[in-house]
Parts: sequence; structure tokens; C-alpha cells
Amino acid sequence: MSDSLAARNGVVVTTGPSDRRHTPANAHPPTTETLAERVPRRFWVGLVAAIVYVALAGGVAELLTEGISTEDDVAELSLGHFPVLIPLVAAGVWFVWWAGWTKHVWRTPAAFETHPRRWWMLAFPALLLIQSIVLLAGTPWGAWSAAMLVVIVLVNILVGVGEELYFRGVLRASLRAHHGETVTLLVTSLMFGAAHALGSVLAGTGAGFVAFQVVVTATSGAVFYGVFRATGRLWIAMGLHALNDFTLRVSSGDLTSRSADNLDPSPINVVVQALLWALVLVLLISCIRQDARERREKRAAPTEV
Repeated sequence: MSDSLAARNGVVVTTGPSDRRHTPANAHPPTTETLAERVPRRFWVGLVAAIVYVALAGGVAELLTEGISTEDDVAELSLGHFPVLIPLVAAGVWFVWWAGWTKHVWRTPAAFETHPRRWWMLAFPALLLIQSIVLLAGTPWGAWSAAMLVVIVLVNILVGVGEELYFRGVLRASLRAHHGETVTLLVTSLMFGAAHALGSVLAGTGAGFVAFQVVVTATSGAVFYGVFRATGRLWIAMGLHALNDFTLRVSSGDLTSRSADNLDPSPINVVVQALLWALVLVLLISCIRQDARERREKRAAPTEV
């Protein structure tokens, strides 16, 4: 349907082939951007997408590894990731394109593109790179065969792409359409933390440990949120996420290890981690101030009559 809008006597008259209706002149008609979206950016859409991702990535993977016997850890790692994550990533990329969310999911104004400039945010990707380089320098490369490394690289690429696509991509876009940066940061980070603690909950782990796990993982999610805000490109957050997971796994020397809990962290990485946690607090304060500034600008903006 093609509509023409004309302002007459303080009223916007909308006419089309099959309907005529009158709306106040200060109403917000659908923009070209909105009309281009097949699926409205609503929080429940992003929430459902994240829940489906977590349920399938965790639940189906568990069923596969429990139901199909494998001869070694490499086969088990492959079975628990490739059959599930490849379709999920493909489905997520397709949904973003089909729904018309492409520019909202893959891009956001970078720290050096906003006013005021927020150059300090670039510390997020820089510190993550330093952390990964330090871990790689201490990696027992002799414990890994070339085939193992290829599998680990591919698995962590899928994990990094999938988690960033669904949490800092789809979920963030659905929230940011109607909420400020503070709410978006907190909700996406806490949901990221809750998703990673789901296994502990199902295993009957104590509430104290689960809460600690949620907080720690949510902070990691906030770090990747900071990477996205700093660079304005989701693919950079995906790449650093994959690199971070890869270095944590190979530096442990154990294929089944999913964290660096069994490592003796170097003094450099202790400092880097402390700086990242501090930056997350600064990011939260920055988001609060940004939202307050946007509210002031909105109140100060002249009202169309």
C-alpha cells in the first residue's frame, strides 16, 4: 500500500487506496526504517531468540554427547558443538537479514564516532588482546596435535559468533529499540551470565556458587558489550570472544577444560583482569550518564504543533 502524508490545519491526513484516517500532527508515523522491518524490534523477540539458542546449544549438545558414544575427547567436542551451533548460527544470521534488523545488529556508533568521543572504550579490545597474547605465550603447544587445534579453533569460532550474535546482537537490538543503554547493558549481561550458569543449576549446585558464576560471567558479557560499543562492529566482538575462549582452552593443556580455573594466572593477566572489571564499572556509569543526557535533550527539544 502506498500512503501520502500531508499536514493540514495541524492534522496529518493519511490517505491510501483502501483507507483514510486522521491522526494528531504530533503523532509519530512509521518511518522508512520501521517499515523496512518485517519483525518489530521488541524485547520478547530477542528474549525468545536467546532462550532458543541456549536451550538448543546446551540441551541438544548434552543429548548428543550422552546418547552417542565417542572414542576420544576431540570427537566428543566436535559432536557437542558442530551439529548444533552451525544451524543456530546460520538461522540467526538469516533471521537478522530477513527481519530487517541488519544495521541494528551488526553495527552501532563506535566510541570514536559518537559525541562526545569515548576513546577510553578502546581499552576493552586492547586489554582482551593483551590477555590472549599472554595466555598464548604460556601455552603448552606440545600437548596439542594439529588436528586438535583445528577442531578447537572451529569450535570457538562458532561459540564466539553464536553467543555474540544472539546476546550482543539480536537481544541487544531488541532492547535498545525501546530502552536506554543502561537497561540494555544490564539485561544482556545478566542474561548472558544466567545462560552460562544454567548447567550448574540443573546439576544442583549451591545457590552461592551459581550466583557467583552469574556475576562473573555477566561481567565477561559486559566486557564484550564494551568491545561492541568501542568498535561499533559486532564481528570484532565475535572475533575477540572466539580468541579469548580459544586461549583459555589451549593454555590449560586440557581439551575438556572450559575455563582457566586450573591455571596459575600471570601477574600481567591479574592486572589486565582487574582493569577489565574496573572498565565495566566505568562503562555502566557512562551508560547512565548517556541515558540522562538523552532524556534532557528530549525534554529540551521543541514539540511539534
